[in-house]
Amino acid sequence: MRLVPIEHGVMSEKGGMKEELMTMHAFVQCHLAPSVSQNVYCLGQAEGEDKSVAYLAQHQLFEQIDDLKNDIIVPTECGKSGPSHVNAWIGTGGTRTPLHFDSYDNLFVQVVGSKYVRLYEKTETSKLYVIKSDANNYAKQGNMSAVDCEKEDYSAHPLVKDAKYTEIILYPGDALYIPAKTWHYVRGLSTSASVNFWW
Repeated sequence: MRLVPIEHGVMSEKGGMKEELMTMHAFVQCHLAPSVSQNVYCLGQAEGEDKSVAYLAQHQLFEQIDDLKNDIIVPTECGKSGPSHVNAWIGTGGTRTPLHFDSYDNLFVQVVGSKYVRLYEKTETSKLYVIKSDANNYAKQGNMSAVDCEKEDYSAHPLVKDAKYTEIILYPGDALYIPAKTWHYVRGLSTSASVNFWW
C-alpha cells in the first residue's frame, strides 16, 4: 500500500489547504473520479465552497513507484545532465498554485486536462509584493508573492496593476518552459495531470 501526500480544501479560507496521507486508490476514488464529471472549473469554484479540491502536488511519484519511470521520456531540453527532479502534479479541477518562482529551470508538461498559467518575468518582481516571512515559514525562501492572481486586491497591492504578464492555457501534449526565477501562477481548469522537470 503506497501512501501519497494530498492537499485538499479551499486555499482562500483561513487555514487554507490541509495535507493528508492517503492511498492512490483513495485519492482517485474520493477526489479524482467525482471531479471528472465536470469539464471546466471556473475561478469561483476554485475559490468558493467546493471542499472537494484535492491535489497531489510536486510529488516525486516516479521515484516512489519505479515502474512509472517507463512511461516518462525525459526531454532533451532538460540540459546535458538531465533533470534534478521530476515531479507529478495530479488534481481535481480548481487546484491553484500561488504566485511564486523556482530556483530551477522548469519544463512543465500537460498530460491530461487543462491548466491556466500566468507568467511574470523577474523584472516585474518589485511590483509583486514578495512575502519576506510568515508565521508558518511558508515563504521563508523569499519566492512567494502576496498577490492573489485572478482576485487582485489593488488597494493592498497597487503596483501589481502595472506588472506585465503573459497568460497561457495548456492542453494535453503541451509543454511550457519556465526559466528559473520567472514568477508563475497555475490553476487547474479541469481534472488534470502534469509532469515537470527541474534542472
